[in-house]
Amino acid sequence: MRVFERPGPINTNEIVNIVREKSTLVKYIVVASITGDSAVKVAQNITNKTITCVTCPQGMYWEIDQMEKDIFNDIPELKVIKDKWVQEGLHRVPMNITDENRVKLNQLNVTIVQGTIPFFGPSFSMRLHLHQVTSLDIIAKTLELISPGTLVCLESVLMSTDAGVIPEGELVLACAGTERGLDTAWIMRSCASANMFHPSKGFRFVELLAKPGIALQPDINIEYLR
Repeated sequence: MRVFERPGPINTNEIVNIVREKSTLVKYIVVASITGDSAVKVAQNITNKTITCVTCPQGMYWEIDQMEKDIFNDIPELKVIKDKWVQEGLHRVPMNITDENRVKLNQLNVTIVQGTIPFFGPSFSMRLHLHQVTSLDIIAKTLELISPGTLVCLESVLMSTDAGVIPEGELVLACAGTERGLDTAWIMRSCASANMFHPSKGFRFVELLAKPGIALQPDINIEYLR
């Protein structure tokens, strides 16, 4: 297992190398990628695998005015992105795959999955608007103790399986990061979200391939996301 000195996009290229090296163990690769950049990097380096890019659902935005604290201020590469947005006079940036990356992913035969995030959508709205923490929040924040990418890897595999892109019961190499880029990679066993806790065919963490040594977690209400 590779343990990185710190989280963030600085680890993306090494994660791509790890995924390429370990891809012989699996048929399916899932990349969590908001803008499509990371998914394009993985797909350009790996062939003969079913690669899926899992991205954010419609209606999610980065709120630049809320980024004076939290990980966009603590991780140097994210601060550079934030400062660029501020210089451009932006206040809200959509969390979408770029048009250019959609073309590239299509050419690379990468399927894009966009849907409700299992541990984020309704539960985030309940935290934000009803001030209620649910059991899903407890599960999510516990997984983030390993790394935010660990939670996102789980969610991305569930979303890909729910979408019918990956069958249940398959070994999947999933990678994700801390807001942008990649810093976490797992081999996982897939299942539909409705079967996550099934005693025999439920989801399983199989092997942790890489993670940040000390992960940085966003606040539970994540003020910079809307």
